[in-house]
Amino acid sequence: MSDFSTIPALLPPFSTAAVLITAWWAAVSDWYHWRIPNQLLAASTAAALMLAMFTADGFTLRACLLGGVTGLALFMPFYLMGGMGAGDVKLLGVLGLHMDWLATLHVALISALVGGVWAITLLFIRSPYGAWLSELGGGSASSRRIAEPRLKQDSRATLPYGVVIAIGCTLVMIAIEMYPHR
Repeated sequence: MSDFSTIPALLPPFSTAAVLITAWWAAVSDWYHWRIPNQLLAASTAAALMLAMFTADGFTLRACLLGGVTGLALFMPFYLMGGMGAGDVKLLGVLGLHMDWLATLHVALISALVGGVWAITLLFIRSPYGAWLSELGGGSASSRRIAEPRLKQDSRATLPYGVVIAIGCTLVMIAIEMYPHR
């Protein structure tokens, strides 16, 4: 029998607090300034390493580093292709230092789902179809025909992915607390 589980281990209270504080501080900074400060990531990295080395109920240093490498490895291809900023990659790596590799994988997957829904919604709202539907639904009761929209050449949507990571991280933390692996 294998001892492998797809449910991440319950995080110690200090690690849970550090993860959520780091994620949401980065999210606020990313939302307002489109940047995740390196000072925040460096301080959180130091905290994660100290928690791993000096607390009895925390993760081992090996689990800490494996979570960080997992976070970097998961988002690095998107950064190299130009689809994500370096701060977002570093944020998931730092959050991974506070969690094990499995929780980091879950955060990345949930963040990808949240980001996908957000991006599709933004693309639709910013597209001519979104304007067309708002004009169709909120327009006057006249019988005039509204022209069908045409898509523009460059209709990419950008979004602050630090916010998406914070949402995904919070959802995973809630799930870990509700269904702990004992």
